[in-house]
Amino acid sequence: MNIGPDFATSEVALAYRPQEKIAAGHRSAAIVQEHLLDRAITWWIGLGLMLATLLVPIAVTEVPPLTDYPNHLARCYLLAFGDSDPVLRHMFSTHWQIIPNIAVDLILPRLMHVFPPLLAGRIMLVFCLLVPTTGAVALSRAYFKRRSLWQMGAGFAAFNVLFLMGFMNFELAIGIAMWGAAAWIRYREEYPVATVVSAVLLAPVIFFFHLFGFCFYALLIGSYEFFVVFERRLRELADVRYAATRASALGVVMIVPAILYSVSPLERMSFSAAWLSLTKKLYFAFDSVLEYSSLFDLLIATSLLAFLIYCVMNGRARVSKAALICCTALLCVYLVTPVAFKGVHFVDTRLPVMLGFMVFAGFMPRGLNSRERYAAVSFFVVLFVARVALIADVWVHSQRDLADLRQTIKPVTPGSRVLAADVIYHDNPDWYLAMPMSRRLPDVAATYWHLASFVLLDRHAFWPNIFAEESQQPIAINEPYRQLEAVRSPPLNYIDLAMRQVPESELARFPFLADWKNKFDYVLVLNAEGAPNLDHFLPNQLQLVERQGIAALFRIKR
Repeated sequence: MNIGPDFATSEVALAYRPQEKIAAGHRSAAIVQEHLLDRAITWWIGLGLMLATLLVPIAVTEVPPLTDYPNHLARCYLLAFGDSDPVLRHMFSTHWQIIPNIAVDLILPRLMHVFPPLLAGRIMLVFCLLVPTTGAVALSRAYFKRRSLWQMGAGFAAFNVLFLMGFMNFELAIGIAMWGAAAWIRYREEYPVATVVSAVLLAPVIFFFHLFGFCFYALLIGSYEFFVVFERRLRELADVRYAATRASALGVVMIVPAILYSVSPLERMSFSAAWLSLTKKLYFAFDSVLEYSSLFDLLIATSLLAFLIYCVMNGRARVSKAALICCTALLCVYLVTPVAFKGVHFVDTRLPVMLGFMVFAGFMPRGLNSRERYAAVSFFVVLFVARVALIADVWVHSQRDLADLRQTIKPVTPGSRVLAADVIYHDNPDWYLAMPMSRRLPDVAATYWHLASFVLLDRHAFWPNIFAEESQQPIAINEPYRQLEAVRSPPLNYIDLAMRQVPESELARFPFLADWKNKFDYVLVLNAEGAPNLDHFLPNQLQLVERQGIAALFRIKR
């Protein structure tokens, strides 16, 4: 295994060794054949095809089944049009403040003024998909100063489990972080002042996009600076001064985001940590390749891991020291980080996603013969295309649920209040296993939880589950609707509506459950096929209005 950049013999190098030119000329035909995969045109074509393939699932679906995505659409729709809408402006208002989680809120509402909302959302998803993928490629180029088809493998991490859950701010922020770190590594030694000034300007932008994106950026450039200083060995006073100068430059970049965090609402929130089990920790360590099929996930994870181990064990791996420092830090932090704190969920699972991109940015195969290279390229291309094809197929089939839901909510009147509930699979495990693949990410979360957002998008009605926490979102719920807000959590189980005495634990999550019949106009039940005898649920209180596939709409009787 070769640690650090490895600059192979090239035509440029041969230009400085005239005695080797003649021999090199005699070998030219063999070199052309042997290094066909190393040609610049091959690399650019491969990159273009990889990125184009990633876009296929977005191109063939109107609303991809990403868990949080419909909620992001609804919130950004409010930011774009809420103040001018005579119905919505009574329910919601903008509430801008220092929030390190607003990338989509800054960009998508502006896109909605140019494109239809659903098209604007898909354009935003393209950014969230391609920016981190190309960022990993750019970071690899900065580390190794060369092209490699292995860099195309970053496409495997593009549809990671957090992207499939709709964590758009996070995905965009880590992509900008990798692009920013690539620029720092590429230009830090040649243009030190301009590089530091650019980083000072970029760091607050990444902070506002997402706090984890900024932390990733700080770790990437910090790892590079540590590597450079460590190589210097600090043997003399001049070396110490050199290290202090570089540390000071890094500190200057961190000042503004640190100040912003200290005055943000997030800093004042209680820690309130929750932890994953060791088994879950191990499972989510591979969440950069997790999607809808556990068996296919296992095939991809074991294939990539086996290839990495093969290269390392046979001395055919080139690894960037700076990337190795970064990956080691990410892994150590992941092992001790809770899954939730400060009101943020899936905290620790974000770190393996960063690690997934770093595998393709900080590692590069070397010394493989032509047969091995062609075999590896062919195998991983087939695997990648199959992965994207599976995701596209799942997304296409999910549009049936979307169409059924939008048809079901047509009777909802503008300005009305809709209580969204779910048929929780714990009550019917057989149905959970039988329901469409597009409705769940195995052992992670359901993907349909926020489809009720369309009561706002299509019908301009209110529902309690919109992302409106004032410490994390730039919108607020106005009175009297504010009393109907739900704490962000898995949705209400529909059978809880039949309880005569609501437990305090449920009231803490859903305060509106007390006397809910007088607070809402409709009840929308999702995953409705899994509920037995739903047509006769609370017949004295609810009247079934419409039912199509995944959704059932009830009018509350007065």
